[in-house]
Amino acid sequence: MADSSAPPRLLAAGFGAGPLGATLSAGVVPLLFLFYLTEFAHVPPAMAGVLLAVPKIADLLLDPWIGRCTDAWARSAGSRAALIAASALLLPLMLVLLFVPVAAWALPLRVFFLGLCLIAQSLLLTMFSVAHTAIAGDIASSMAGRSTLMSARALGQTVAGVIVSMLAPQIIAYFGAGAAGYAGMAAVLASGALLALALCWLAVRGVPLRAGVEPKSAPRLLAALRVTLRNRTFYCIVVILVMLGASSTALFAALPYANQHLLRAGPENLSGLLTPIFLSLLVGVASAPWLARRAAPQTLLAGALAVALAGVAWFTAGPRSNASMLAGGALFGLACGALTVLISTLAMEAATKSSSEGESLGLYLGILFSAEKLGQSLGGIVVGFGLDWVGPLQGAPVPQALDRLATLFVGIPAAALLAALLALAPLTARLRTLSIKESKA
Repeated sequence: MADSSAPPRLLAAGFGAGPLGATLSAGVVPLLFLFYLTEFAHVPPAMAGVLLAVPKIADLLLDPWIGRCTDAWARSAGSRAALIAASALLLPLMLVLLFVPVAAWALPLRVFFLGLCLIAQSLLLTMFSVAHTAIAGDIASSMAGRSTLMSARALGQTVAGVIVSMLAPQIIAYFGAGAAGYAGMAAVLASGALLALALCWLAVRGVPLRAGVEPKSAPRLLAALRVTLRNRTFYCIVVILVMLGASSTALFAALPYANQHLLRAGPENLSGLLTPIFLSLLVGVASAPWLARRAAPQTLLAGALAVALAGVAWFTAGPRSNASMLAGGALFGLACGALTVLISTLAMEAATKSSSEGESLGLYLGILFSAEKLGQSLGGIVVGFGLDWVGPLQGAPVPQALDRLATLFVGIPAAALLAALLALAPLTARLRTLSIKESKA
């Protein structure tokens, strides 16, 4: 059995370095890649939306299979650390390839190359995320221990988000505002990602495989997927995760356009708008374990989603000024930080309960991260198509285009959060079966 005590701090810190590196490798994509595609790779907005959608189709088809395959790969290696080592080499490379200047290439070649890189990055993220999250079950057997590791995971992701939001626009400006700036930014972030992922591997390389692996005589993939449908609590959490990801990604995807055309500010102003969001995310992540021990999961989920919705309304529908957007962004980030830890902990617990009965933990986590990436991309995809409805923004946009951009900026994030609240309403009874407080008994 895995150790049921709290993981050592050094091990937890190394565990948290993994998502820090993975987010450095991929976090800039939902933040700036749509803007890069339309403005510097010269991909038409609607086609850019399709390009962002293609990896998500691959995720839906392949992530559960990849998640289940990690069990077999880990069984062969005797540990999940080998998969983390492969991720440490490949994820930074994919970031560099995504921002190779391609504007001089023919449009079909541009789209094919960027689409292939996006698919490869997305599937590699699944492999890393499944192996990394599942190894938490090898390290700690109690929900309290796994909650500590999930907090370290969320902290790593959030710190990387702060780094990306603060430094990516500045690095772009340093190397030049055009495609060369984005290429330089990718190289710098990839170097940091390689270091962080290597530290994670060093921390977990000695952890043996202990739990969550199917027997060799496991059923076929489709049959195993049908079995997971019995775990309704898990799928309740998945629905909320998709809606939360869609809301936050829509906000971030539309923000560069709002910054440039509604606030009439330069790219360096993005750092000022994004930093409070990620700093408040850190506060939300840090406070989530304390909150989870004092309130029921369904109460926390409903309250945090309501606070996030209030933050979006303030951020997008308030006065078009930095001060107003900073306040709304901080409120939104605080709620999302708490939601990140709570959702990942509850999903891990629901999946672990089923894996203890012989089901594949990797399969469950493959489904979970497929849903996570779907949610993270839905907002950007909808914004990409919405930009066609907005109309031309180059030069001096007409007032109608600016009004439509403001509507797009407000409507998509708010609608996704409302959908999450509606999805939560009939599911609260099932969520009562999971409680972090009970794991302390």
